[in-house]
Amino acid sequence: MAVCLVALLAGTWLLSGALVAGTAPLAVAAGRTAVCCLTLTAVAASTASGRADLRRAAARPGTVWLLGLLGFAGYAAGTLLAIPRIGTSLTNLVVALMPCFAVAIGALFFGERSGARQMGGAALAAAAAAGYAALGADAGDLDPVGLLLAAAATAGFAVYGFLYRGRLSGLPPLAVLPVLLGAASAVLLPMALPSLLSDPPTAAQAWGIVLLGAVIYAPAYLVQHRLILRTGPVFTAAVQLAVPFTVRLGDWSLGTAPPPSAAEVALLAVCCAGIALVTLPARRAKSGIRAQDGLAEGR
Repeated sequence: MAVCLVALLAGTWLLSGALVAGTAPLAVAAGRTAVCCLTLTAVAASTASGRADLRRAAARPGTVWLLGLLGFAGYAAGTLLAIPRIGTSLTNLVVALMPCFAVAIGALFFGERSGARQMGGAALAAAAAAGYAALGADAGDLDPVGLLLAAAATAGFAVYGFLYRGRLSGLPPLAVLPVLLGAASAVLLPMALPSLLSDPPTAAQAWGIVLLGAVIYAPAYLVQHRLILRTGPVFTAAVQLAVPFTVRLGDWSLGTAPPPSAAEVALLAVCCAGIALVTLPARRAKSGIRAQDGLAEGR
């Protein structure tokens, strides 16, 4: 599941990068969110149990609006508004610190205590991803407002992971996501309206946004949220650090970028090592639980 998540998220970056080259970023964000919402709603509403779960999720408006803002609208707006101020590389550098945000926020506000190995792995993977982003960063892009926007978006998504697992874990992601994405769309669409009216997307760009939201983002969000429920926000954030490197390899394979440099390959190896430190303890713990279950069954 972790490998699937990385591949899907890498696909979102590759297609989003192609779309924002000729379309306003907020228009892409609002469009992909709305299309993803409609797609998942149609799937969830296709069964009686799915419709019942949708109603249960919608019956918690306070939680829906809070999580829709933190996890989708706020994160998308914060990062997209940061990019013109500090550039893509520095924005990705701040987002790369997500595991560290998750470890700190979990310990301070949610009673989550990560082990030394997990904290060290998160810090190592984040440092490698940040180093990778710094390779393309420009010191002249150090704008305080832009850095604050990116940091606020990253911290908000870290909080979202814990709140989602704590408040909505009793409902399947397929029922929760359409409702949260609907709230996020209600926030993002008015923000994107001026650019949509002044420079509407072409037919090809519109179909690209539909493809992005329905075919790539919809399964990516489902896998991401199932992983959060199964393994926790820190694990999921650490796994996602492999995405920038996967995008880099994708650009190379598509012929849009030269081969990775020695420094990029070295940072990729360090990042993978850090991710392994975060993920391996979870696997061992799971194996231990299975072993205990087996002993119990034998008794």
